[in-house]
Amino acid sequence: MAERIFVALDLETTGLNANKDTIIEIGAVRYQGDQILDRFSTLVNPQRPIPLFIQQLTGITNRDVANAPTLEKILPELLAFVDRDVFGLVAHNAAFDIGFLRAAGANFHRPVFDTFELATILMPGIPSYSLGELASTVGITLTDAHRAPDDALATARLFMHLLGQIRALPPATVQEILRRGDGADWAPLLLFEDALAQVAPDGSYWPGGQSQLDGQSAPSDLGIQKPLDATVSGEEERISEADVTAIFAPDGPLARQMGKDYETRTGQIEMANLVTDAFNRGDHRLIEAGTGTGKSLGYLVPAALWALTNNLRVVIATNTIALQDQLMSKEIPQIRQALLDAGIGKAEQLRAGVLKGRSHYLCSRRFHNWYTSHRLSPLELRVLTKVLVWLPATQTGDVSELALRDPAEWAIWNQIASDPWGCSPDRCSVNEPLGSVRDFFWEARQRAESVHLLIVNHALLLADIATGGRVLPPYDHLIIDEAHRLEEAATNQLTYRVSQQTIDALLSQLYLNGDLADLLNQNPAWGESVAELRALSRQAGQRLAEFIQSIVAFAKSQKDIRANANYSQRLSLDSRIRAQPRWSQIEVEWEHASRPLRQATSALKLLVEKLAQARWRERDPQAGYLVDLQGLQERLSELVRQMDAIIYEPVSTRRDTITWLETNPGTNDLSLCSAPLHVNELLAEELFKPRRTVVLTGATLRTGDGFRFMRDRLGAWNTTVTTIESPFDYKANALLYLPSDMPTPDRPGYQQAVEQAIVEAARGAQGRTLALFTSYGQLRVTAEAIRAPLRELGITLLQQGNGGRHRLLQEFRTTAKAVLLGTGTFWEGIDLPGDVLSCLLIVRLPFAVPNDPLYAARSTLYDDAFNDYAVPDAVLRFRQGFGRLIRRATDRGVIVILDSRVWHKSYGEAFLDALPSCATRHGPLVNLGETVQQWLANEAWFVT
Repeated sequence: MAERIFVALDLETTGLNANKDTIIEIGAVRYQGDQILDRFSTLVNPQRPIPLFIQQLTGITNRDVANAPTLEKILPELLAFVDRDVFGLVAHNAAFDIGFLRAAGANFHRPVFDTFELATILMPGIPSYSLGELASTVGITLTDAHRAPDDALATARLFMHLLGQIRALPPATVQEILRRGDGADWAPLLLFEDALAQVAPDGSYWPGGQSQLDGQSAPSDLGIQKPLDATVSGEEERISEADVTAIFAPDGPLARQMGKDYETRTGQIEMANLVTDAFNRGDHRLIEAGTGTGKSLGYLVPAALWALTNNLRVVIATNTIALQDQLMSKEIPQIRQALLDAGIGKAEQLRAGVLKGRSHYLCSRRFHNWYTSHRLSPLELRVLTKVLVWLPATQTGDVSELALRDPAEWAIWNQIASDPWGCSPDRCSVNEPLGSVRDFFWEARQRAESVHLLIVNHALLLADIATGGRVLPPYDHLIIDEAHRLEEAATNQLTYRVSQQTIDALLSQLYLNGDLADLLNQNPAWGESVAELRALSRQAGQRLAEFIQSIVAFAKSQKDIRANANYSQRLSLDSRIRAQPRWSQIEVEWEHASRPLRQATSALKLLVEKLAQARWRERDPQAGYLVDLQGLQERLSELVRQMDAIIYEPVSTRRDTITWLETNPGTNDLSLCSAPLHVNELLAEELFKPRRTVVLTGATLRTGDGFRFMRDRLGAWNTTVTTIESPFDYKANALLYLPSDMPTPDRPGYQQAVEQAIVEAARGAQGRTLALFTSYGQLRVTAEAIRAPLRELGITLLQQGNGGRHRLLQEFRTTAKAVLLGTGTFWEGIDLPGDVLSCLLIVRLPFAVPNDPLYAARSTLYDDAFNDYAVPDAVLRFRQGFGRLIRRATDRGVIVILDSRVWHKSYGEAFLDALPSCATRHGPLVNLGETVQQWLANEAWFVT
């Protein structure tokens, strides 16, 4: 079969809206196989000014396009370039490029292949799917990114690579994709058809390939060992503090292993000894370990020694996936080797593993039932293909290895992931892990029984509490890192959310399909139940959709909700809201809307009882279907119960539950939410009290009054507290600049001063600047104002919202002169050491939003809510932001605080007192750039 001819396209435009913006450059490449046949490129006169942001991004100026032809003159040439021999068009994020061309009247009448979509299918698990990152990953040279000719060529080369990936797939996988996609309008099916045509007579592809499919993934060493003892016996062997200290010695095993990268840190040794003492005594400790302490090794070494010595399990909980990955890929291998080098007995037997929430893991039984039960839409075909391509290679079945890119794909994943309502070891063949049915959660759970160090996240730790200990293996020793996020994780875990998507997903399961429906319809009485449930499902779906829209209209009528906001907004369902006459109407509408849902729940319960009486629970596969139906009935009952509580707010829930509406930006949907007012008592009774050893640690656990605030929020009242100061010399390496002429945020001129400060700081630091905001609105306004001045200085502006977090950080690291504006997640968890970041600006103090339902409700628990709750909470966030600047002992930088309440208000002292002792200078904004430049150059006059 001859190779197809394709044309790869790329556009540069004045913006993102095809109906408002226009094209400024077109690049196209015609190719066959790996041969470039022809190229087409031209600038386009947009007949309007090019926004400065686009000029900065592309390098295309108004002068460049002034004499270029208009789009009207160019389109005939482009249409002719896509001649009759061309099979299809290729673009990266094709909907964007093709959308602009169609808006201009160009219709090519060819199938369109999106390299972004194909890459997410064929290259799972990479951190970014931008064209530049993909090109770098597969070794494609992209010399002039964001210029259409080079991007089009890179897209063509990427497509060639992806075609090779398709042709290397197992034939059985391709056949199944085509079988399930028969008759569907999904362009990639054409590529899979071509690939199948390449199959040799012996059934193999010309590049070669396997033939595993469906539940069968690549054989792996499951690492399942004999389970460890679950709990302590009271006769545990103490571990030697001297042994622990020796591992950290200047000539010890860690030093020998890490070489010149190792440095002896007294704080790290102090922490290791504190954790050793906690294990030996069975103590509960709260340890703040300043940045640079090396706390991960500080707690892992004694934890590993204790677990090995006593053959017991230690659970280590972190908040971020990044830290989990770091512990598993870096620190734990180092510790295992160090223990071996130290001659520690049984060190070679040290086992560690990660366990995530079961929704992270695929259940191949649910997956098979899902994709064989109905005709698949193009969206569903894309998800099916992603899973079928990935399944033969995965060792873990963890969704983090896949590239699910939008909420619709995640909604499908929830239908095929391991499920607490219907998945069990017996049903999902955990005892036959390499068979045709696998539930990867149960495999991971079985491995977790045998590891000494079990790494989990905060959410899973809290899920274990919520389910009465049915998620994690039993454990008596616990280390919680990033402990400042534990209260938030507990609240999130115990928050119930209902949205239109939640409802639709449940009702779609109520509309019984596939083999189950066929089985039920064999019995006339059961068949009547199927028909009744389907009718009730349709009726409930219609009424509940109407009800959600009534709630949306109600939310929009409230003054606290901004129209057309592109961020989530929350509206507390407090007594003020519930007193409105319109809310009484909402209650009446819920009573009407929920009636078919209640009827469906009752009908399903009756069907379950009939099937149980027919002894379905004793038969296979009927027993499995019965479990599914029981789980569905329980979830529907829970939905009704939770919605009743949110809408009607029974007296029993008023004192200890917070309820709110949460808008979803860009959609006509929202979520109804409820959460507990208190989580500290739960943590104290269910998490800490049953454990022999508990260590809570993090870099920012203190506020102005020490640990009182954190202990109270976490219920960690019975902990011994310790502070280990950072080893960094902040006095010598960090300058705190306080602009003396900075207006307070509520005064005229504040915004202009913020803009001036960022430009001046960036001038002095030659880019290398991060500005932390507390609102997207102010960030966007600032970005537009400073873009032109920064460009004149040769400095690139990067802003949150224009790309994902990973991509922005990568661009910041690799751009010679750049300023990054961020909010939210940029305040913590990012590491920009050395010369990458030299200047940090904190635009406003990070106080919580006063009308946030959770914050407002919890504030009522304090006599002086501002000083006892708002200020300490903001101080912890402030310290996290400050911690972005100095990440290594050799780092040097400037931190600029642009919120003058720090030195104008009495509570400002709490923020300054929370910082380490830095060199400090007050001065006008006009001197900021010069001061930053001189400090970074280590000018001699900066002697403090």
